[in-house]
Amino acid sequence: MISEQFAEAVSAIQNLIAALPASQLLTLSALPIILVLATVEWFHFRRTDIFDVRDSAASIAMGAVYVLIAEGVMVVALVLPAYEWLYQFRLFTQQLTLASLLILFLLVDFCFYLFHLAAHRVRFLWGVHEVHHASEHFNYTVAFRQSVLYAVVGVYVFFIPAVILGFTPEFVLLMLAANLVFQIFPHTQWFGRFPKPVEWIFNTPSNHRVHHGRNAGYVDRNMGGVLMIWDHLFGTYAVESPDEEVEYGVVSLINSTPGNNPIKLTFREYASMFKDLSRPGPLSLRLKHLWGPPEWERPAIAPELDQQNCTIKRPGWPPTRHFPR
Repeated sequence: MISEQFAEAVSAIQNLIAALPASQLLTLSALPIILVLATVEWFHFRRTDIFDVRDSAASIAMGAVYVLIAEGVMVVALVLPAYEWLYQFRLFTQQLTLASLLILFLLVDFCFYLFHLAAHRVRFLWGVHEVHHASEHFNYTVAFRQSVLYAVVGVYVFFIPAVILGFTPEFVLLMLAANLVFQIFPHTQWFGRFPKPVEWIFNTPSNHRVHHGRNAGYVDRNMGGVLMIWDHLFGTYAVESPDEEVEYGVVSLINSTPGNNPIKLTFREYASMFKDLSRPGPLSLRLKHLWGPPEWERPAIAPELDQQNCTIKRPGWPPTRHFPR
């Protein structure tokens, strides 16, 4: 009896996997990839403080829920149907060629850059992305640390241009999935800096360590998913300094700890955001807690003050163009 129930369960899982689009199958493949990489990395660094058991356990738990629910269910149930509906309004119909794949790769990577920049500069989006940055460690398990809310806060809106330009929804999501799977590999302290041309073009471990740093010169830098060219173009690139150790985590938690409860980690910033939103004051200033930058604050009194005086400057922002020699 038990064996029959087990066989039925296995069959149901197989049918579910068979029904998933290729993009979601690629995303699901990230689970074993990260686990293998994290295990090997942990063994290499087991006598250091690069790993924290509770921190890594929280990251893995959140990543599993993200992949299974946000990617495995929400994208299939919400995002893909929305993209398919929008596809009927496409401006062109793209044929699958090597050239069109290259264009799609560049377009998706650029759209990811725009999303990533917005996720750091718009507090409502930062609420879902802060989860990934909250860890004060940096290893392959941090690549797991994603919020289950990604699919419902408008992240996939940033990739609509690719659909409107005539790329099929399935290929847009597949290219995005490939982009995200690539981003697993820079989450490590195992490697130093690669040769300068590689560092200048690609998202490397060194470039991504900068991105996760809360040092004054590292905050909101190196937003590219696969390519760093967008950071060079828009002045958000920074080089990892050999003279300055990266301090991982988020600026707002310098004097506290994010904890390791996945539920609290998922909703921490949103709870803080809506607490700020509920404070009395002009509606325009209250709403700015949603669309303003994460560091923006308003005074408890004198709301007529110039809004510039209500801002706590985020270290390193706005960025200046920095082209390494």
